[in-house]
Amino acid sequence: MTDIATLSASIPSCSTRISPFGAHLLSWRPTGDTDVLWLSSRAVMDGTRAIRGGVPLCLPWFGGPEDSPARPGAGAGPHGFARTSTWTLLSATHPADTTPASFSFELHHTGGTSALYPHSLCARLDVSAGSELHMSLSLTNDDDHPFAIEAAMHTYLHVGDIKDVTIEGLDGARYFDKVRARYATQRGDLNLVGPTDRVYTTTQQVRVTDPKLDRRIIVDKNGSGSTIVWNPWAQAAATMSDVGTDEWQYFVCVETAAVRERALTLWPGHPHIMTQSLAVEALD
Repeated sequence: MTDIATLSASIPSCSTRISPFGAHLLSWRPTGDTDVLWLSSRAVMDGTRAIRGGVPLCLPWFGGPEDSPARPGAGAGPHGFARTSTWTLLSATHPADTTPASFSFELHHTGGTSALYPHSLCARLDVSAGSELHMSLSLTNDDDHPFAIEAAMHTYLHVGDIKDVTIEGLDGARYFDKVRARYATQRGDLNLVGPTDRVYTTTQQVRVTDPKLDRRIIVDKNGSGSTIVWNPWAQAAATMSDVGTDEWQYFVCVETAAVRERALTLWPGHPHIMTQSLAVEALD
């Protein structure tokens, strides 16, 4: 089995790498910094399964299909089919000046031949990578009826040590705690001390302060009502064949999403756009 195709760009402001398999962003490293995205040393890169790390695109449902308002058909796997589909490359630019590199991909799904998701849609991802990273996911209903859809940019952020990270911007937000199977409200900043899988109802900017790498990652978004924070911690990570030994300590997922109660209803003729932007600043 050969490795999937990838596209790379190295410009004055950053280097980046992306694959048509899943329209999956694998790396974004601003010049003079370490990679902002985490990619597992054991990530499977031959197209036989989803890639662990980077920015997987989860749609048209998120998580286990039994919990999804998108109601996928029998036999559906977790997180939808977009992250394991090969998207069509529409364009790629690699400028030599200060202009960001850009990539555009598209995925068409025909519902008439699908038992898993009997709705026709088009998904388009546009990526602009420079000193900041901008991602735009456009979802278009190509059918004659409205339907529910979930979507998430499942972003793995590279951190120096998950136990030292502080996540700001979620104070006061209500969330569903999937580890404890209960709803709660965030009080103050978030520091992870064990397995964490929370779906926050929020549209606010999130800031990930990382003293080990001496930086703050700023996650901004638009067009989505959910933010997911996830890390499996040691015991669960040990059961994941595509996560290296102790690598769970070096990432936190902060995901721009529209899931659960904040899932979307797509209407014919009314595309929905959700965006995510990443920026990095040094700590004082």
